[in-house]
Amino acid sequence: MKQKSPGRKSNLYIRFSSVAIQMAAVISVFTWLGVYLDDYFRSETPWLTIVLSLFGVIGSLALVIREVLKLDQNDDSKNH
Repeated sequence: MKQKSPGRKSNLYIRFSSVAIQMAAVISVFTWLGVYLDDYFRSETPWLTIVLSLFGVIGSLALVIREVLKLDQNDDSKNH
């Protein structure tokens, strides 16, 4: 059985920490944009904030899924 090096484990922590920071940034930017547009159009209900923040959440989840699939693909290629 192949042992994983400690450097690889810390590399994964750094990689997924950066993904978490990207998630927070994407959600924050889209939510801010929704608040700004709701204020600009003077809407009584914050529909743009809701829609854009959900879009940010879905987009950031797609980012995480893509990163995990890429990691899994790299592991499969190294095991063969």
